[in-house]
Amino acid sequence: MPFEQRITRFCAEYPEAPRDLMLASRLLLRSARLLRHHIELALAPHTLDMGQYLVMSLLVADGGQPTMPSELGVAIDATRTQMTRLIDGLEARGLVQRKTSTQDRRSLELTLTAEGRALLERAAPAVHAAYGEAWAPLGKDRLADVTRDLAQLHQNLAALDAQRS
Repeated sequence: MPFEQRITRFCAEYPEAPRDLMLASRLLLRSARLLRHHIELALAPHTLDMGQYLVMSLLVADGGQPTMPSELGVAIDATRTQMTRLIDGLEARGLVQRKTSTQDRRSLELTLTAEGRALLERAAPAVHAAYGEAWAPLGKDRLADVTRDLAQLHQNLAALDAQRS
């Protein structure tokens, strides 16, 4: 039975349930999972996953300046443990370099290696194409509206999270 039908049945049992909000939330969560999977498929030939790709992309965006893993973790919504695992894998492959911070010996800094940059340059076109395929049905005008709406939703959820933390 499709999830929309299950939500409708649930709401018949619990009339106070916000059907439209539940449906929109479920669609957003399912779409996020499917989008991630679509991008992961594009990255597979490059033996990268989404987390690794994001870390490498952010290191390029930092213009070659050393970056702390904690900063990257915040940017990609990864825990300290997840970041350690991601960085260990990238470092073992020679894609990133980890060194002690010159400002704070307790901290680490990351930089993308030449091998990492080369791999990112090969993988990026496939990821960009995957994004294009995924969002194509919306067109540019609707994409701008959806992006604005998602940013507003994100801002609200972040504020609610901050209130509860």
